[in-house]
Amino acid sequence: MALLEGVIQFPSAFPLLVAVLLLLFVYFHSVGLSNAQKGKTPPPGPSPLPVLGNLLLLNLKKPYDSLFELSKKYGSIFSIYFGPKKVVVLVGYKTVRQALVNHAEEFGDRELSPLFNSLNDNHGIIFSNGENWKEMRRFALTNLRNFGMGKRRSEEKIIEEAQHLIHVFEKFKGAPFDTTQPVNYAVSNIICAIVYGSRFEYDDPRFKVMVKRANENIRLAGSASVQLYNMFPWLKPLLRNVSYVLKNVADNLKDIQSYINNLQETLNPQDSRGFIDSFLIRRQSEAKLEQNASLFNEKNLLFCVANLFAAGTDTTGTTVRWGLLLMAKYPHIQDRVQEEIDRVVGGRQPVVEDRKSLPYTDAVIHEIQRVANIVPLNLPHTTSCDVHFQGFFIEKGTTVIPLLTSVLRDESEWAKPYVFHPEHFLDDQGRFIKRDAFMPFSAGRRACLGESLARMELFLFFTSLLQRFRFTAPPGVLEDELDLTPVLGITLNPSPHKLCALSRSIIFPCSIQVAMALLEGLIQLSSAFPLLVAVLLLLLVYLHSTGVSNTEKGKAPPGPTPLPILGNLINLKKPYDSLCELSKKYGSVFTIYSGPKKVVVLAGYKTVKQALVNHAEEFGDREITPFFRDAFEGHGILFCNGENWREMRRFALTNLRNIGMGKRRGEEKIIEEAQHLIQVFQNFKGTAFDTKEPVNYAVSNIICAIVYGSRFEYDDPRFKVMVNRANDTIRLAGSPSVQLYNMFPLLKPLLRNVTHVLKNVADNLKDIQSYINNLQETLNPQDSRGFIDSFLIHQQSREKLEQNASLFNEKNLLFCVANLFAAGTDTTGTTVRWGLLLMAKYPHIQDRVQEEIDRVVGGRQPVVEDRKSLPYTDAVIHEIQRVANIVPLNLPHTTSCDVHFQGFFIEKGTTVIPLLTSVLRDESEWAKPYEFHPEHFLDDQGRFVKREAFLPFSAGRRVCLGESLARMELFLFFSSLLQHFRFTAPPGVLEDELDLTPAVGLTLTPSPHKLCAVRRS
Repeated sequence: MALLEGVIQFPSAFPLLVAVLLLLFVYFHSVGLSNAQKGKTPPPGPSPLPVLGNLLLLNLKKPYDSLFELSKKYGSIFSIYFGPKKVVVLVGYKTVRQALVNHAEEFGDRELSPLFNSLNDNHGIIFSNGENWKEMRRFALTNLRNFGMGKRRSEEKIIEEAQHLIHVFEKFKGAPFDTTQPVNYAVSNIICAIVYGSRFEYDDPRFKVMVKRANENIRLAGSASVQLYNMFPWLKPLLRNVSYVLKNVADNLKDIQSYINNLQETLNPQDSRGFIDSFLIRRQSEAKLEQNASLFNEKNLLFCVANLFAAGTDTTGTTVRWGLLLMAKYPHIQDRVQEEIDRVVGGRQPVVEDRKSLPYTDAVIHEIQRVANIVPLNLPHTTSCDVHFQGFFIEKGTTVIPLLTSVLRDESEWAKPYVFHPEHFLDDQGRFIKRDAFMPFSAGRRACLGESLARMELFLFFTSLLQRFRFTAPPGVLEDELDLTPVLGITLNPSPHKLCALSRSIIFPCSIQVAMALLEGLIQLSSAFPLLVAVLLLLLVYLHSTGVSNTEKGKAPPGPTPLPILGNLINLKKPYDSLCELSKKYGSVFTIYSGPKKVVVLAGYKTVKQALVNHAEEFGDREITPFFRDAFEGHGILFCNGENWREMRRFALTNLRNIGMGKRRGEEKIIEEAQHLIQVFQNFKGTAFDTKEPVNYAVSNIICAIVYGSRFEYDDPRFKVMVNRANDTIRLAGSPSVQLYNMFPLLKPLLRNVTHVLKNVADNLKDIQSYINNLQETLNPQDSRGFIDSFLIHQQSREKLEQNASLFNEKNLLFCVANLFAAGTDTTGTTVRWGLLLMAKYPHIQDRVQEEIDRVVGGRQPVVEDRKSLPYTDAVIHEIQRVANIVPLNLPHTTSCDVHFQGFFIEKGTTVIPLLTSVLRDESEWAKPYEFHPEHFLDDQGRFVKREAFLPFSAGRRVCLGESLARMELFLFFSSLLQHFRFTAPPGVLEDELDLTPAVGLTLTPSPHKLCAVRRS
């Protein structure tokens, strides 16, 4: 101090600055030395800068995350400097609980920052200490309990208020709206009924303004500017937020005083209406005893009411809003909550007693509180005395932050701390379990005094709303796009958003039973006419009841009105193109009727990806049409579901990888086969020929080598017939006659193509069985030659274990091989043929590909490793797949359960078409969706870039299991052929005359054509 007094006499400001810095240095040094000399080890922490402290280490918009990160370096107790102010941070469940519960007295005082000191002046409940705090908290807790907090009386108030809130939500009629105001008004009315003795209407101007001010204050009190004021109070004139908060508080106090005055005028000491009345009565009794120094004074009443009003509105209201947002974000969780409420509660009003019968719902509410993490820093404490804690010394009056974020996300306490996972609160039998580390209300002396009321509010508001409404994102907004980034304040609020609240009710499916009884009565009549009437009545009742059911369960996807029997068939000329056009009118999720059959179409990259990846389980079943049921009988890999599908896919994937799919062994097979194909192409000596058979034989040989253990010669008669049959089957399976059979199975005798295809399948199965028999005769369990050998060995091992019901049976082997053979031949072969046709069509692109191959590879054999050095070639191959669009309708899926998706309800068992055409031509994803434009996959520097909307292999659970093999084949066949040949149209045919119109089948193949493969070197 003497040093400072001497230097301060100088007229220049520089010596003053030097003096201040020297003073700070001496202060920090002397404090550290003093503690060290006394053997008092302070908590560790980063070294502070003069004046700024550790502010540069803190993200003031997310200080809780910064502190959590620092704990990983400095431990569960560390020091940090907020400007010149030292703060001790407590991190993790065990440390926070030990401090607040086991050392409640030492860590129990509230830190009164400059802002809260200015506002409350040590009055009220939240921001006070000592005798004032003890007396006000005791009185508040007693009276809140007397007025029903956590009891039947409060339950009735909350249920009444929930009905008002439901009525407000209903007025929006499913349109998007901001939930902030109605939810906050409803929650605020609960504390108002307890404090004032009555509720307010939601359109009461003064009530609305008071709620708005209180919420604004809580938001602004956590802002960076207010934090700066608390560190450097002299900055107040420069910080507008501080003045704004102080004015808000003053205005709310005036309104509260007005309400107090009105209640005082009508006060009846024998009939207390609420907390204010009780306080006024207590004050009168103390005045009669002439207790002049009584704590029951005007300021404490004013600030107690202000504290209860703000805290009772914001925290619970914010948590309810997080809950609704999270339900819209995770509709599969909302499904389970609503199923449980419907099953247990039905149509009556939920009550607190229901909580024990709704374990999943209770778990979800607890997980909402954990994930919402609305008071991440807690309200800071101070030490009431010097404390020795976990080996460290903390001085009296030190600010302490018990970091609640670190408790609610403690990796040693929660299985998935950063994931919304209600199972945190459920045991293996689905029963609710309490968790010690669940501390959203804090703990110890300063635990939220309204905890029991808040828990009751959360349960009753949440269950009442979920019983009545389905919460979804607004139309056009995907669940993935709902933002969970919080807005910083003293509490963490959801970012501004809107939700749709779609009315729902409990289903009572009696219409079908009535209709069946009607049919049974009419069917006894001898005339056909009454039977026809009965059928029509049944259809009418069925359609009506389905419509009612869907309306009650949720809104069905829109779509064109279907005709009787025909449905929307007249709208579908080129199905994939027609469906893309319909999506422009009806949106990315719509309904179409394929004859009498309802189909939901998913259009566009975001919608298809969301369904197949984010809702993989719900949209993951395969639709088994009558044709595929007849052909494959629920066996194999492609056209089955359930455990059979899971086991066969798992086994196939494991064994294809073991045998070399996507590895060096697979690469060597493809290179060998490419040389055979090149030799066949050379035999045509530049004359025009159809690429179909040789390309299909080459590609088929790759899967044959993996499945059978050897390749076939291209002139092997049985091999040629099998390949041609498989391709013929895939072509005919997409024909109009097979589609008609799938809609109307009774027409089968009239549809020759169906009989022809089924005969093709049967004949190929006979040939496959013959190959299996040959392999079985020479089987060596120590030397597996391919997939069939692996299956037979596995089958033998199961038989030894006497597992009679094993899925490793003859039929599954037969149909797995058939699936792999057909799919492994057609899709890759078709794509290679499209590639060659497109090169002939666009010779300037072929020029660039060949220039790159010549420059990078030269005359040696291209290998997979070359791909990264051939960005243009790689981009061209990807663009061939995008433009070829060979599986435009995907293979249809079905829903495995009732699904709420993008605001629509889709029943279990509904056929779903994830329209891959709409993904590969999504105008919001591709610059030139209808053109062959390799630059889609190149950046400005010509480097290859992956595109998320590139989904030719589909996505999710049913993604092509041979994707890695197919990608390798495409690259090696394409680059090898382009290295050796120039592909051109036949003589006399212009490039423009090459027809890119596809031939429709299950896959889109090029129309019949010929090309010339001109030898190059």
